[in-house]
Amino acid sequence: MKAVIMAGGKGTRLRPLTCHLPKPMVPLAGRPCMEYIIELLAAHGITDIAVTIQYLPDVIRDYFGDGSRHGVRLHYFEETVPLGTAGSVKHAVPFLDEPFVVISGDALTDFDLTKAIRFHQEKRSLATLVLTRAKHPLEYGVVMTDDGGRIVRFLEKPSWSEVFSDTVNTGIYILEPEVLDRFESGIAYDFSQQLFPGLLSDGKPLYGYVADGYWSDIGTLEQYRQTQFDMLDRKANVRIRGTELRPGIYVGENVNAASDVKWIGPAFIGDGCRIGEGVEIGEYSIIGQGNVLSAGSVLGRTILWDHNHIAERNELLGSTLGSRIFCKESARFADGSVVGSHCVIGPKAVVEPHVKIWPKKQIRENTRLTSSFIWGEHLGRPLYSAYGVTGAPNLDLTPEFAARFATAYGSALAAGKRLAVSSAPHEFARLIKRTVAAGLQSVGVDVVDLGDVLPPVARFAVRELQSAGGIHVQLGADGLGCLECYDGQGLPIDKAAERKVENGFRQEDYGRAPAESPGSYRTDETMPASYLGALLAFTAMEGEGALSLRAVVCTHPAVFALLRPLLDALGCEAVHLPAEAQRGRLADHVRALSADLGLWLDDDARGMSLVTSGGETVTGDRLMLLQYVSFFHSFKSAVIGAPVSAPHLLESLAEGLGARIVRTKQQIRSIMEVSANLALHPLFDGLFAIGLIVRNMHRSGLPLDELLRLLPSVYVRRERIDCPWDRKGEIMRRMLQETKGRPVELIDGIKVHHDGGWVLLLPDSDDPAFSVVAQGLHDEHALSLVHEYREQILNLMQ
Repeated sequence: MKAVIMAGGKGTRLRPLTCHLPKPMVPLAGRPCMEYIIELLAAHGITDIAVTIQYLPDVIRDYFGDGSRHGVRLHYFEETVPLGTAGSVKHAVPFLDEPFVVISGDALTDFDLTKAIRFHQEKRSLATLVLTRAKHPLEYGVVMTDDGGRIVRFLEKPSWSEVFSDTVNTGIYILEPEVLDRFESGIAYDFSQQLFPGLLSDGKPLYGYVADGYWSDIGTLEQYRQTQFDMLDRKANVRIRGTELRPGIYVGENVNAASDVKWIGPAFIGDGCRIGEGVEIGEYSIIGQGNVLSAGSVLGRTILWDHNHIAERNELLGSTLGSRIFCKESARFADGSVVGSHCVIGPKAVVEPHVKIWPKKQIRENTRLTSSFIWGEHLGRPLYSAYGVTGAPNLDLTPEFAARFATAYGSALAAGKRLAVSSAPHEFARLIKRTVAAGLQSVGVDVVDLGDVLPPVARFAVRELQSAGGIHVQLGADGLGCLECYDGQGLPIDKAAERKVENGFRQEDYGRAPAESPGSYRTDETMPASYLGALLAFTAMEGEGALSLRAVVCTHPAVFALLRPLLDALGCEAVHLPAEAQRGRLADHVRALSADLGLWLDDDARGMSLVTSGGETVTGDRLMLLQYVSFFHSFKSAVIGAPVSAPHLLESLAEGLGARIVRTKQQIRSIMEVSANLALHPLFDGLFAIGLIVRNMHRSGLPLDELLRLLPSVYVRRERIDCPWDRKGEIMRRMLQETKGRPVELIDGIKVHHDGGWVLLLPDSDDPAFSVVAQGLHDEHALSLVHEYREQILNLMQ
């Protein structure tokens, strides 16, 4: 058995530590990560090893040489252009004349490879993926196997709603040489996205082996630190070089320590370190070779690479420092701070939490560094939530944050292109919009400022102007601000684009435009009128019998300014109640004014509710059915998306009116892109939905309450269940196991079909919680299904 170590990674998420170092060479307890992988392979009798390299290849070659120092034979295969994971291995095909193991050089593991190889051989597998269980599976490929280990499904880097299991792909594979015959040399090709799906589709023997033991991908600064703490706790069965001076404290050769050093540990001290009087080596201190720790300094949960000089009375608590850094006296480094190599930190300087300093920088005396040297801060949650980038105005969503975000966004997605920017009619939203525009211009994006518009208008304008996309600043009723990001079709950007932006934001490495030629800026205030024209065209009555209608409307004046001409065109008199306080009295006003309907629209013109002439409020699933049916009547033969949680009556209703429903994930983009040829969507544009409903009333000649009585009854219940983030994947896997024998859909979450109903288990993307949605034959049936599955989830969490 041979092996291939994939060692071409840049480790961009580990910057500034990896600015001048390939990711496999990042040290773990004083030795490169890849060295532990070589030791693992050798321990299982695999000594003939190919190494694929690309980024800073000489650093790897110079350190490992031919491998003889480590008891193996290394053969290097260098890529001049990125070839993807499988393409990189294919580059080494002259070497691969027998079954081989593929393993990453930038992860730490103690898996029993011998057992995995034996499993591969016993199953006569063409390709075996080594799997492990992960508490947080979002960053990995989730893999499902049957009882015999055969792979039945996998999904690369899913959202929470797509997590069907907690077994994930570790990037360790056992392959037969012929799998590489499925694609040509010299082309970019990926194992997880292309090769393995192809094998699965063709019914080839593709297996997953769930390994016991430790595995950690050191892809983020947090995971890089935690991996080394795990090593000190002996969670990983790997060799830590050095003598165990006392339990949990490992010390290398030629370490000179004063007699009064306070040893707390666990800790690792590399060769040749000098530790002065009164130094405190606190818990989880990891100190590379040749470091000087001067008198009175305190370290705790801190990682130092090699040859740093820490002067007197430094305090390093929860920080990570590269190599050859000179920290002058009385400097302080807070939790999560990261300093690149070859920096000089002045006396009494303070590096605040999560601040990053790029290599070769100098920080002056008494400086208090509250933001990274070239931007940057770590956020404890993903940048994007369901609706965009959200935060509390002027707390999370500040002008500084907006400028950094826009710079990352423009650099990642739109350099040299044109974007539309817009905002809600609010002074703070306008401030953030102006900051966003400046950030975009700084990286060469041409900006069209639409002014104050509603989100449906902003999305429409992107299409109308043929822009590459847009950013809209919205303030919600919940008090949060949101940066909504649209692609060239006016749809929310996809997950791949979100990841590109987030990576650029985290890496803090932006390509600025030349000072003499930033992106251009112009205004365009014509889009509300253009949108209204399209709205009128889409909802214009064509021979319907006109009714004399009156509507009481409660909404923001900016929304009413567009709604009134729409209602006028539809022969509907509008009475406006602008005050927010009127919402609870809308039914009273409808009855008092003898109106035919009441309309409530949120300030963003997306969310809405109706009130019938008799004072009944229409929301939720009944409103959704009405929106879709009204759409079907106006758009014969249309194809439109509906979320998997929507009532199942939609399919038959659509078919009866010549339209078709496509079930999608809950994500707004997934729903909208099914009908991306339409500029408007009835679920996410309240003005459009109202126009369709009023037109439906005219078409049928029926008042709203009678129109609603024509809709079949649906019985849907929903419940939210709190669940810790690190239990979600496990709960999904175990719940899926419980469904054996029942029909199951995995479009989004787990949808289990019962006689006369269904239950959907949907992990929340933004919160540590599940949603349980059930549709039944009657309300009690739906309620009992919700309770049954809630109890199952709660029992599994105990």
